[in-house]
Amino acid sequence: MLLWSLDIRSLTVVLTVVSALLCIILFLIWRSRKTYPGFGLWTTGNAMYAAGFMLIALRGMIPNILSIVLSNLVIVTATILFLEGVRRFRGAFAAGRIFVVSLLVLYTLAIAHYTYIDENTGVRIIIFSLSVAVVSAWVAWELLRNAPPDLRFSFRFTGTLFAMHALFMVARSIMTFLSPGPNELLMPNLIQTFTFLCSLLLGITWTFGFVMLNGERLEVDLKIAQVELERLAATDYLTGIANHRSFFEAGEREIQRARRYGHPLAVLMIDLDHFKQVNDTYGHAAGDRVLVETTAAIRRLLRDLDVFGRLGGEEFAILLPETDLTGSRTTAERLRAAIAEIAIDAENVSLKVTISVGITLLSPDDPGLDAVLKRADDAMYEAKRGGRNRVATVPLSQGQGKPPEGRIA
Repeated sequence: MLLWSLDIRSLTVVLTVVSALLCIILFLIWRSRKTYPGFGLWTTGNAMYAAGFMLIALRGMIPNILSIVLSNLVIVTATILFLEGVRRFRGAFAAGRIFVVSLLVLYTLAIAHYTYIDENTGVRIIIFSLSVAVVSAWVAWELLRNAPPDLRFSFRFTGTLFAMHALFMVARSIMTFLSPGPNELLMPNLIQTFTFLCSLLLGITWTFGFVMLNGERLEVDLKIAQVELERLAATDYLTGIANHRSFFEAGEREIQRARRYGHPLAVLMIDLDHFKQVNDTYGHAAGDRVLVETTAAIRRLLRDLDVFGRLGGEEFAILLPETDLTGSRTTAERLRAAIAEIAIDAENVSLKVTISVGITLLSPDDPGLDAVLKRADDAMYEAKRGGRNRVATVPLSQGQGKPPEGRIA
């Protein structure tokens, strides 16, 4: 009995104030935080929601065209804005303007007919309820179907709210149809009381849902950006392979793993032959193209567990876990032959390049990766002195003294 006695006009005023406050909150978030497409429409929808209920609260004090026809039109439009906001948030195309305008015009004509020509509050309530139910169900469908895994909770939460709203509005239309006597909107009764209480509670919760949708998406994007920054920090900007720092970090891990399990670890040092002449003759853009194409060709021939990094300039290094001297030499010869066969289109010039490769294995006496790379580097310069476009190997006992004299590119 208490619900029946609640003053509907007072509930409408409360709903107006709450919707206005929610609109202000959304507006402040929209203007001060990063938001995504659709958030502005949700904010505008809440503003229209407040305006529509304000007009309803003034029924009997202002003309019916404002308190009945316009108020209903504004609230239905607000629901459509929620729909369009969700569709834009999901990256879908907005509904055609002609379709939306035609729908609103037909709706307005129907409400006006049952206000001025064949006055019937019950029919107006049914038309309004079914219209809002259809749009709310559409919003729920957009949110509940194929929800992104990272945003599934917020999508399901907000979608469920709109599904509940749609079901309630259908139930309201059915109860209005079945209830005897006139159905005055502001007359205290169970249907109208539940209608305005439901609108109040759902208006608060789906606004929270909108904020949560935006917040979760922002959190996901920040995580993606963090991963990308970490990738960029560990990746050579030009070739996309491991940079000097990340190669050394991976190298120390591979050394620890090789020693723990007693498995072989091969290291290759690679240098592009006569690379300086490419830069001097054809320019640095051509040189960059050579580095990119050469790196890509090498990557295609390596295993997923191999570590490939650029140490600087035209010098590269490769770690071959679980690979002995025979296997590493086979890999190095395959890389050398592949690079020698390709022609690189750089600045409208077809360039042929070759590489010199030095090979060594991790030794129990090596204090760290630097010592292994030093030995592989010695082997690589031995290949250059032997005529370039070659593969050379340094035994584990060598490479502990001074660097080779007269290094050549």
